[in-house]
Amino acid sequence: MSVPSIHSLIIYPIKSLGGINVSKISIEPPGLQYDRRFMLVDERNNFITQRTRPELTRFQLEFKQEGFEVMDQSTRKSKYLHFNPILGSTEEVQIWDDRVLATEVLEDWSAWFSEKLDQKVRLFQLSSSFSRIINPEYQTEKSKISSFADSLPILLCSKASFDHLDLLLNHPLDWRRFRPNIIVSNQTAFEEDTWLELSIGSSVKLSGAKLCARCQLINVDPVDGTIDSDILKTLSHIRKFGNKVYFGQQFVPISLGEIKVGDPITLHKIKDAIF
Repeated sequence: MSVPSIHSLIIYPIKSLGGINVSKISIEPPGLQYDRRFMLVDERNNFITQRTRPELTRFQLEFKQEGFEVMDQSTRKSKYLHFNPILGSTEEVQIWDDRVLATEVLEDWSAWFSEKLDQKVRLFQLSSSFSRIINPEYQTEKSKISSFADSLPILLCSKASFDHLDLLLNHPLDWRRFRPNIIVSNQTAFEEDTWLELSIGSSVKLSGAKLCARCQLINVDPVDGTIDSDILKTLSHIRKFGNKVYFGQQFVPISLGEIKVGDPITLHKIKDAIF
């Protein structure tokens, strides 16, 4: 049997906007470097995502010098976002049940996104000075915080699981619907459910914290924002437990360092699968 390895690495610098494939990345306490460090909020400082604004898929990002180029594919207008932009006021923002201190990004970013989305929104950055504490049940010595991810720092899925869902749908599935950080090359679908502790390469170790519950976001086409409700419906036939549908597992760093595409994965501990 072949050894699992890293197939793809993806970061999403601004929550719910386009992702960036990378060949290597550092693992930090709140997850992959640069991942979900920025977030758009509405007038009440509540986060906005593709769940309610699927047209957010129109914004694609790419690395550019010491930051990111944010491209609005509808207008072909772009704007440069520095890794460390000029910041304004620090305020509480709401993401699910968490209220987190974050800082508004200046340089007309809020106005730029508001005009594009025809809604008053603001862009915030999660500052390293203010932590978003994760559930103590999932904390490790090296990681007790998360980014603007929905829950825990890192989402891992396997290529075999995507291939299995492809067969059920009778057409290729765009994995970007699921917004993973790490995709693993492996042979058995959904075996990642059982991975309790693993290492990647020679330095990074991760703790398998909990399965990732799915919602209608996976129905959103990452290219044009159109909706295909068959995705979640099909997945629910094979991956529903209780009232939730699961795909992929969330991980928390045990040790930090750099990982890269092709790195082998070594399993240290496994747990029972719920399916």
